[in-house]
Order: sequence, then C-alpha cells, then structure tokens
Amino acid sequence: MRQTARFAPLRFGPRGRVAQAGVGLSGGWALISAEEARDSWNAGLASLEEYSPFQSFEWGRYHAHLGWEPLHFVCRGRGGAPRAMCLALLRRFPGGVGFVWCVGGPSGDLAALDGLPRVIRASLGLRHLYVRFRCDRRHDEAEARLVADADWAPVGVKMGSSVSMELDLSGGADALLAGMNGKWRRNLRLARKEDVVVGRNAAVDLDELRALFAEMEQAKGLPELASRDKLAALFGAARPALDTVSCRTADGALIAFRCALRVGDRACDYLAAANPEGRRRRAAYLLLWEMLGHCRDTGIARYDLGGIDPAANPGVYEFKRTTGAARVDFLGEWDWATSSVLRWAGNWMIGRRQAVRQAWATGPARLGVPRAWVAAAQLATTPCIIL
Repeated sequence: MRQTARFAPLRFGPRGRVAQAGVGLSGGWALISAEEARDSWNAGLASLEEYSPFQSFEWGRYHAHLGWEPLHFVCRGRGGAPRAMCLALLRRFPGGVGFVWCVGGPSGDLAALDGLPRVIRASLGLRHLYVRFRCDRRHDEAEARLVADADWAPVGVKMGSSVSMELDLSGGADALLAGMNGKWRRNLRLARKEDVVVGRNAAVDLDELRALFAEMEQAKGLPELASRDKLAALFGAARPALDTVSCRTADGALIAFRCALRVGDRACDYLAAANPEGRRRRAAYLLLWEMLGHCRDTGIARYDLGGIDPAANPGVYEFKRTTGAARVDFLGEWDWATSSVLRWAGNWMIGRRQAVRQAWATGPARLGVPRAWVAAAQLATTPCIIL
C-alpha cells in the first residue's frame, strides 16, 4: 500500500522571503520548508507512480554540503495528496540570477510542469532563471509533447546519458539469475569461490574508500571520481538512503565497493570501485549480486543500473547488459529559461565543462598532468556553473 503524505505550504512575502505557513502558490505548487520535507518528502515521493531516488530528501541534503540550496516544491491534488514533486537544487549568482538543476525528476504528473518555473522564480525573488531537469522515467511521446507544450525544450548540450538499464527484482532470486547471461553467471560462480569476505552496510572508512578509488583511477587513467570531501558529504548527509556492499580479502584489505541510493521501492547504482586485485577476483559480479539480493530482501522492486554509453564505455555496457537488465530510454534532459540568451549561455557553459572533462579523460590523466591543474582549467571555463 502506498503512503500518502500531506504538506503545509509556505506564504511568501516581498522578494520571495518566507513569511509563514498556510497559503499555497499559484498553479498548485508550494515550496515547503526543510523541516516539513524531512518528515514528509520521501513518503510523498513513494505515493507517486513515477519517482527517482535522485529526488529523495537525502540527495538534497548531500548537495547542500556541495554548495547547492535544496528546495522542495509540491503540487497538490484533491485532498492535499501530492500530484507532482520537485527537488530543485539552486545556485544563486549576482544580478538576481538563479540556476536550478533537478536530477531524476520532476516526479508525478508532468502536466503540472507548466507552472513550475514561474513559481520557482517568484518564490525566490529571482530576476533571471535557468532551470534544467533530467527526468528518469520511460520516454513517452505523449508526455514529451506535454513537456514541450509547457515551453520546455530538449537541452542543447546533455550532461549525461538518457539511456539506462533496469532490473526487475519482483520475481525472486531464481528468476533474476535465470535472466542473466551465461558468461555473467560463470563470472559470479568463479567470484564465489574466491577467499573473500562480503560486508553489507558496514561502517565506511573514508580514507580507505578514497584509497580504493585512487587505485582504480590510477590503473585506468581516470580523473578523480570521488574526492574524500565528497565521500564525507555523501555518507554524512545521505547515509539513511544508501545501501553499501564491500569485498575484502581474508586479511581485511578492501578490494571492491558498491553503493546504491534508494527511496520507496526504487534503487539505483551510484558508486562502484574495484582495484586491480578486485578485478582479478571478479568482485564486481559478486558485489552486484549481493546488492541485488539485499535490495530485493528489503522491498526494492526496480533497480536502475545507471546510464550506459555503448560507444564510449563498452565494457561497462556489456557488464550491465549481460545481467539481463532491460534497456530504458528516459524522457531525459529539458530546460527552461527567462530568455533565449540565458538558455544559450547555460548550455554553452555546460558544454565547456563537458569538453574539459573529455579532454582530461583522453589526455592529461594519461600524461601525468596534476589534477589540480585540470581543476583550475575547469573552473576557468565554467565561471558560473559548478555542477
């Protein structure tokens, strides 16, 4: 049975300052306080037909540690139950400019999107606003037309993949294993024979985990994927919404780690790392299997393996594909802006950042250029948006 959450809207005074609770905003949307969201947000999400773990309350708390301002908007239907919800991550800039990024959402009825940007702008007292969302729900032509009719447009530059792989966990362990490719099952069988210890939701040693990522980054010539500060923010702010599995050798050395974000009956892969020893022992197969079992046992019905790019990352794609997961094409990334110039500027800056990341992946990492130099170049090319 789905839970029903009720929300108390806020009243806004001059220039969007919160005055008191009790009055909703135009278009059915209301901005609720962080205190109200802490008690009601996740239950509200789980009451909707479509929602994402990246819209959870804990995901917003994590990004607050990264310099974003998490805002919780609710559009209510009859009886006060949520009709649509949006966790909006805000960054403010001089001149009354706001940049809003909504990851995984909005959730619920997309017909409500028509009024959302205007409510965000009015409630925060912004002169100029750029809003971008990545909607992690199956692409549907009727819904895409609905979004377009509300003056949203497909983005000029994507920040990530809008294609993923999803596993149905409702059929039980035998059905899940039967759906996996023979090679995947063989690798799992070999991994189970290794002399390793698997832990579920054990305490996370941040220095140890950062060292594991560093080993993987060095072995694969990758940029820094997760700094210690980001790991500390993640496990400090979002721990209640995270499940973890770890793999250690008999003498206790950490060789692989996996982390999933969850809300309601949905979960998605978020972090994974394995050093060369972990790869040799096929720990990735063992940990994903353990994670899926844990999620299934704790009420998760749908598990998102994360974005895929068969051309750029064929190995990762093959690992996910051979689990038997179904390909899912998402509604994807859309944006809205108070002017065409601002929309162009937002896409241009995101494109510059993507170019720097790609340049790092194909050049400096393999040439030994210090990460600090590349980070400085990243900041120089994206003066307004740090994603």
